[in-house]
Amino acid sequence: MPDRFDPGAQLRFSPMTRRAFLIGGSALGASLALYGGTWARHDLQVTHRQVAIQDLPDAFVGFRLVQLSDIHLVEYTEPWFLVDAVKRINELNPDLVLLTGDFVSRGPLSDPTAWHAAGVAAEILSTLKAPQRFGVLGNHDVGVGSQHVIAPLEAHGTPMLVDSYVALERGHDRIWLCGTDDAGMRTPDLNLAVPKLPDVPVILMVHEPDYVDTVVQHPRFPMIDLMLSGHTHGGQVRLPFAGPMVLPPMGRKYVEGAFQFGHMQLYVNRGLGTVGLPMRLNCPPEITHITLTRGTPGASGEDLTEKT
Repeated sequence: MPDRFDPGAQLRFSPMTRRAFLIGGSALGASLALYGGTWARHDLQVTHRQVAIQDLPDAFVGFRLVQLSDIHLVEYTEPWFLVDAVKRINELNPDLVLLTGDFVSRGPLSDPTAWHAAGVAAEILSTLKAPQRFGVLGNHDVGVGSQHVIAPLEAHGTPMLVDSYVALERGHDRIWLCGTDDAGMRTPDLNLAVPKLPDVPVILMVHEPDYVDTVVQHPRFPMIDLMLSGHTHGGQVRLPFAGPMVLPPMGRKYVEGAFQFGHMQLYVNRGLGTVGLPMRLNCPPEITHITLTRGTPGASGEDLTEKT
């Protein structure tokens, strides 16, 4: 006959051995690395936002633009993943695509590898169907030699804005699109990047988001309505309760998402690729889909995030 259960008896547990603990910890670490390096790194999401701009011209109410940043081909972004991102962007059917830097990676592979990757990226981006697209340089692009990145992109129909601006026109209306040189490796000149006395809204592309602290102190700041940046990868690996493990210089204050500076909004895209390690955790890659509306600055909102 079995012993009767004694509710007062103490439960006995076998203590975990050091070896079992190390094996369990190693297995958990390996599982997280596999998850972050495969599924999570390719869990591409589309973030939809509305951005309100005062005095937006009639023709640009409802104007839709897509931001893609930090491609980092081919280390560690595979060409097929960029092809997939372009397909997703084409399905959105935007009016404009903006590419906010770091088309390639500097190191640990050789610079010639990055130069070749720039050509591959340029060819894939040439399949974007939006009526217009423009880009700016990132710190990795400058690090491997900016002309090696600019030349193939422009040869395949992606104009690059380096301390320069261009008018976007719809009928009789227009807005200004501006882009700086890379703020991490060089010193942008906002006097060249932004029109002196623009009479219409201004969108500014700067790779590094923390450069916004310089922008808001500049005399041209009142002219700028929207600033778009990347660079941070959103932190890339974000641990619960601890946040991003590593953040790059000039990407440590404004890590991801929207920030308001008076009349101007800054949006920081999490990027497509990765650096350092081919993995992401709690920080999926992002395509940002922005719709311009006329309204009070700051009355902007995130609608939803779509997963692949």
